[in-house]
Amino acid sequence: MNGFKRICAVIIGMVLLVAGILKMMDPVGSGLVMEEYLKFFHLGFLKEASRFIACALALVESLLGAALIAGVWRKVIAIASGSMLALFTILTIILYLAKPAMDCGCFGEIIHLSHAQTLLKNLILDALWCLAFIPVGSLGLPQRIKYVSFSLAAVSLVLFLLFSSLSIPLRDYTDFKPGVELDEQPLFFYDANYVYADSLASGGNVLVVSAYDKLKKEDTDRLAEFARMASENGFTTLLLMATTPDEMAEQGVNPALLARTYFADRKELLTLNRSNGGATYISDGQIIRKWAFRSLPSSDELAGIKEKAPMDVLLARQNRTRALFQGFTLCVFAVLMLL
Repeated sequence: MNGFKRICAVIIGMVLLVAGILKMMDPVGSGLVMEEYLKFFHLGFLKEASRFIACALALVESLLGAALIAGVWRKVIAIASGSMLALFTILTIILYLAKPAMDCGCFGEIIHLSHAQTLLKNLILDALWCLAFIPVGSLGLPQRIKYVSFSLAAVSLVLFLLFSSLSIPLRDYTDFKPGVELDEQPLFFYDANYVYADSLASGGNVLVVSAYDKLKKEDTDRLAEFARMASENGFTTLLLMATTPDEMAEQGVNPALLARTYFADRKELLTLNRSNGGATYISDGQIIRKWAFRSLPSSDELAGIKEKAPMDVLLARQNRTRALFQGFTLCVFAVLMLL
């Protein structure tokens, strides 16, 4: 394969790899986009599997991108990547003609493209694929070390998806990302009497524990203990659920717990915190930090956070997650390009 063809293949690989990583970073968000696709194509019966389908496709996309950059199994990868690009192009043509009110989700929450922009992007990738792989019979052979570099990158991508599935996104690009003020992006919720109580999250140090899906009893008990501990550390704790007071009452929920629970739209809670049962720290109406359900802070951690300036907590977390994400991405590219 001559130099120009390799450059075209590498460009396609970079786009697919970055797109796959960004989608894998936020499995919940990718699942929501997949739900919209399934609904549009009248496949709503697959809704429960939307997150799995989205993650599987994102992993395949990133692995194909890594293989294109490494240049391994060139004929097989050429056919596989060409098939995926053709599928994407057909989908975007349909979306461009139908113009549904939905985002393509090509690059997760980071870059939002119109249907026309998405179609143009895919047509450019199709053209690059033709330049890179036609004729398919003259693609050349890769260096053997490239199979090692691809294997290392593949393992890293699988581990990254596993990490993302068990936590919240390393980088948050939602409407409720850290740093957002609630007076600019309101968080709507109401109490058991259907009275809006949004102001409770706008003053002082607040910990919002949100659950957008039903929790097991042991998980609910853990959140109740966490709320008690947070209150002892001087935080106002709000439990937000994606249900209604009437539904909770019908389930026989303890009246005392019902009185301390607030209710919000499911998609709003999914946007607030991607983890079901996760916690969000809000200081004087500004979102500061988030935790997944599996990594809720201890009493000592909450005490330490309370002693620090909220902006210091915000910047420290952002700098750390930015460094981790950039480090991971650069390492994957370095292994593929340099090894």
